Amino acid sequence: MNKLLNNIVIVGRPNVGKSTLFNTMLKEKTAITGPEFGLTRDYQEGVCKLKDVEFLLIDTAGFNTRKNSLKNQINSQILKQISRAHYIFFVVDCSINLTTEDKDCWNLIRKSGKKIILIANKSELKGAKNYLYQLDEFGLDECLQITALSKSSLDIIYNVLKNKIPKINKSKQEENVQNTIRISIAGKPNVGKSTLYNMLYGQERVITAPISGTTRDSIKSTIEHKRYSFEIIDTAGLRKKGKINYDLEKASAYFSRKEIRYSNCVILVLDSQESISNQDLFLSNYIIKEGRSILLILNKWDLIKDKKAKERELLLQIKDSFFDAKGINVLFISSLDTLYREKVLNKIISVYINWNKKISTSELNKWLEYFWKNSGNQKYSGSLKFKYISQSKIRPPTFSLYHNKNAKVPKVTKRYIINQIREAFKLEGTPIRVNLRSADNPYIKKKK
Repeated sequence: MNKLLNNIVIVGRPNVGKSTLFNTMLKEKTAITGPEFGLTRDYQEGVCKLKDVEFLLIDTAGFNTRKNSLKNQINSQILKQISRAHYIFFVVDCSINLTTEDKDCWNLIRKSGKKIILIANKSELKGAKNYLYQLDEFGLDECLQITALSKSSLDIIYNVLKNKIPKINKSKQEENVQNTIRISIAGKPNVGKSTLYNMLYGQERVITAPISGTTRDSIKSTIEHKRYSFEIIDTAGLRKKGKINYDLEKASAYFSRKEIRYSNCVILVLDSQESISNQDLFLSNYIIKEGRSILLILNKWDLIKDKKAKERELLLQIKDSFFDAKGINVLFISSLDTLYREKVLNKIISVYINWNKKISTSELNKWLEYFWKNSGNQKYSGSLKFKYISQSKIRPPTFSLYHNKNAKVPKVTKRYIINQIREAFKLEGTPIRVNLRSADNPYIKKKK
């Protein structure tokens, strides 16, 4: 994120509307919202633009006084974000009595010495007028009575911030424009996605726990490596649609699939202690179908005793099972070991370069001539002949292949051609699309 921006951190107890406010201010549904207590667990951040004012907005989990391992991790993250803040939006529900947690949260942020703006949410509710007097207890000069769901609240917030947040002089922003790679980390629940995310980020960015479904929102952070900027997104674990049985999990699955669709590269994480499952294959096929480049990571490698035998077993399974991802890049790692960090990042760059690769038409047709002459497929009944090939798109590499048959080319032949293109031009880790066309060479002028 741009280091020139001011940080505004949204803080409050659970279920006061922090994530709803965050979504409204960013003008997109980034954080999952709902009536469930303590829905948010990891902090979210995004650049917020209100007219001519721009700042980094950070949504935190609800502050909770209950003591357990997960709640302690959540509260620790809240404290870290408070330390980053230039301003704090302290959110309370003004339609009910203030709770003990409201007051404990207030004491926490008051001691931080940060500038605080009180956000009295749900002021549109009928009962709110009976509780507004409580807000005087905080002794703050600035109290905004808003409805977090309503866009009209943005004008109220802007009027308070316009003289507090400096205007950004674009000419002074960072001049070094880097290649940005957007990476999603996907996989089943409990395979170590969040641990991998923290390892790549370089610190404890997201909460990890042995319980299934710890991650709910899709969390994005930015790091830099070798002149590349990496936008890394940790997603919630994906299960088969038939096994998703309540609204929260459906929302998490929706955001996970959305992040895969908008990624440049997807890291598919598998547990190396387990055999490759149908769900793993479903996820890999979904990634390939969406045209994303893919890196397969076999995690928890430190727990494997006979590594050579296990590696052979898993590579054989991958070869036999991943029909639509031949040549997929595979890394065996432990996400707990930071020594693997550079290896993973370098492999992502390699996969990303392949995903963007453009091959000249002359090079492709030289290959086509050699390939078809030396291929047993030329004996295909009906004298199938491939005349011409060109690359029409990148991201992923897409080719138009012209042939002399009106009938459809068999799938096995098409798959064989794709694998030959991958091998000849070293396109590992990226989907390849071949559009078969029955037509004359469009580059040869017809005789009059």
